[in-house]
Amino acid sequence: MEVVLYPDPILKQKTEPITEVTDDIVKLSEEMIETMHRANGVGLAGPQVGVAKQIIIVNPTAEEGNDTVYLNPKILKRKGRESGEEGCLSFPGVYGNIERATWIQVKATLISGEEVTFEAKDFEARVLQHEIDHLLGVLFINKIQPVEQIAIKPQLKELEQKYESNHEDD
Repeated sequence: MEVVLYPDPILKQKTEPITEVTDDIVKLSEEMIETMHRANGVGLAGPQVGVAKQIIIVNPTAEEGNDTVYLNPKILKRKGRESGEEGCLSFPGVYGNIERATWIQVKATLISGEEVTFEAKDFEARVLQHEIDHLLGVLFINKIQPVEQIAIKPQLKELEQKYESNHEDD
């Protein structure tokens, strides 16, 4: 699997819920974990690999085997606010400060099919919020402070030009 790069339209799409854990969904999750590690990421969402389904991989430690797959994740509660630097595998070399909740409560389905409600804080909460945003078609660049948005414009332009030249024949 390859990571889909900005400005691919799938990154702005809302995703479909996953109604059952099939062999295909399990295989997709395994391929996404492998793709995320190959790209040195700590999270990956379905749209980032061209799949408009509600599946995310989260691994705040970036250690092999510490990956969690969440299907249909929803944030139930948020507390606290903190600004911190974020990047995204779909935006290589682009970083910006984003304000996020420091604590969240999430409801999701595990790859085993078990429904869970859990709490996450600090960096894990940030990763979850970033990946869940992807499922809603929300990109981190839309949450960057206006001054920083000006600073990243040249990098975004470069990604757009690369995308255009790679998709001229589509």
